[in-house]
Amino acid sequence: MRIKQYLGQLIIPKLPFTRHVFNHIRWEINAMWIQINNFINPYYLWKNLRIRRFRNLSVNIGCGPFGKKGWVNLDLMKMPNLYLRYDCRKRLPFRVNSVTRIRCEHFLEHLDPKEQVPMFLKSCLESLQEGGILRIIVPDAERYLLAYKSQKKADWIALGWDLENLPEGFKTQIDIINHVFRQCEEHLYAYDFETLSGLLQQVGFNKVVKSNFGVSVDQMLCDDLPNHKPYSLYVEALKEMI
Repeated sequence: MRIKQYLGQLIIPKLPFTRHVFNHIRWEINAMWIQINNFINPYYLWKNLRIRRFRNLSVNIGCGPFGKKGWVNLDLMKMPNLYLRYDCRKRLPFRVNSVTRIRCEHFLEHLDPKEQVPMFLKSCLESLQEGGILRIIVPDAERYLLAYKSQKKADWIALGWDLENLPEGFKTQIDIINHVFRQCEEHLYAYDFETLSGLLQQVGFNKVVKSNFGVSVDQMLCDDLPNHKPYSLYVEALKEMI
């Protein structure tokens, strides 16, 4: 057992708050450290200044370990092919009208829907050039709820879940629902197309369309992650030319 795991098992049960609160505090401390670095660290300042000099950028937000070569890959954690460690939950580090396309795959559901989501979507809109596209991919709440309502094994199979052979810790369909849309408190909201489309229109995207895996009006946005295909909602929002 690793030392950190051992210390965690020893210390966390004795804390005056839950493991969830502990993990949240640890995450926010890391986020604060990254924010400070982007404000005072010369290397981070140089990286921020550099991307503000360019136009026609392709941006991958919350890229995780799937950073795309030739793109500006942003994530809070240190990842392969990362351009900059950055807290994207609020505003983005780009000039107005400097970005051609933004990919946001399984990131939006991690944001607070009341405070962070509107600010983040508005920042995406401001960063995009006229004609630019924001592609958002999230777990599709409608598909999961339809599967739950139908009670059909085939509907769950299509989402990647075999009801007769569930992973350890899963006993019912509600266990699946809670896992997908709570994920140990990491996921903060469940989206269907109607809700996500309304949010995008509210911040100023006039054209919002429901898309599919590997299908986009921008060829460079077609490279979706195959592991997310069975259960994802694909939405594209266009910043229309005035």
